[in-house]
Parts: sequence; C-alpha cells; structure tokens
Amino acid sequence: MNNVIPDPLISLEQLNRYCHSDITELEDTELTDEMNALRPLLWGLDSDSWLRDRVKRLETELAKRRSGDTVVFQFPSKQAEGVEI
Repeated sequence: MNNVIPDPLISLEQLNRYCHSDITELEDTELTDEMNALRPLLWGLDSDSWLRDRVKRLETELAKRRSGDTVVFQFPSKQAEGVEI
C-alpha cells in the first residue's frame, strides 16, 4: 500500500497528487478508474487516512462534473385566461 500513497518529496507531480491538486486535471475516466482502484484498499483504514480523503475528493469532483452536465428544461408557465395577478 505504500506505493499507492505518493511521496511529495520525489517530484512536483507526486506533490500535486499528494495534495490532491491534480484531481481537476484528470479526465472523467481517470477519476472513475482511480476511484474504483482505491475503494477496495479502504477496508480497515482509519477515517483520517490519505486514501479515504483521496477517494472522497475523487467522488466529489466526479459528482460536481456530472451535476454540471444535467440539462433542465423549463417550460414557460401559462397564465390562466381571465386571472389577474
């Protein structure tokens, strides 16, 4: 499991991943793939572990992107004839 958690002292890329700064740059498929790969590793980990935080942030980013994709159709309301507001 040690190779899953990045070492922030190795490179800038590792530092960005450790700080979760790379999440906004990931494609949707990369977000989903990483999230699905990390979930089985969460079993038995403390609630404040880096992996749990990473998965939570991946889920949040994916949900944010999906909520922006929804299209809401609103039809203009038709006022009843003879009714004054």
